[in-house]
Amino acid sequence: MAKTKNCPACGAPLDIKNRFVKMVTCEVCGSVILVHDEGLDPTGRTSKMVELPSVLYVDASGTLWGKAFQVLGRLRYQSESAYWDEWFLTFENGEQPGWLVEDEGNFTFFNKKTLTGNIPPFESVAAGKTVSIAGRNVFVTEKGVARIAGGEGQLAFNILPGEVIKYLDGSSGDDLISVEYTENEIELAVGRAVDRADISVDEEDYW
Repeated sequence: MAKTKNCPACGAPLDIKNRFVKMVTCEVCGSVILVHDEGLDPTGRTSKMVELPSVLYVDASGTLWGKAFQVLGRLRYQSESAYWDEWFLTFENGEQPGWLVEDEGNFTFFNKKTLTGNIPPFESVAAGKTVSIAGRNVFVTEKGVARIAGGEGQLAFNILPGEVIKYLDGSSGDDLISVEYTENEIELAVGRAVDRADISVDEEDYW
């Protein structure tokens, strides 16, 4: 059930749409705000992004593999040579929310996983090698550094515009593996590629 609060920067109403939401961007003033059980915590940062063509948008609804979803938010990552968006999806049937990564028209769906084993230090891993990640043998296809270029809507973890993350991408059997190293934590996600035909987005309601 949505909870309505007010932006601490401009006073605009903020409808917190899901119990997993930990960060929200005000649609009126662009302020980035952390969401706690006790209330809202302004970060002093704002987030504005250049709009780029995509079938998805914040508050869009549709289906993925036949499962009804709603888009609550988006993060944009920027590396030296590229950018990609990660869309935060929740599902009507109450299953675990996930992230739909959009990179140059290609899509991958990931679920965050609880760490149950060791993650190697970022500096010790090389692309093209197989390493053990949380008990899995993972072939590392990419290793890099990116900056959070911006975000919008509501997100399930606290990562702010301007922050730098280190990341590893790889594969383990039929699964795709993604690891993000931030200053405070390490996030593991497991996913699979998505055909564009598997995504259906409802027509936007302008009324």
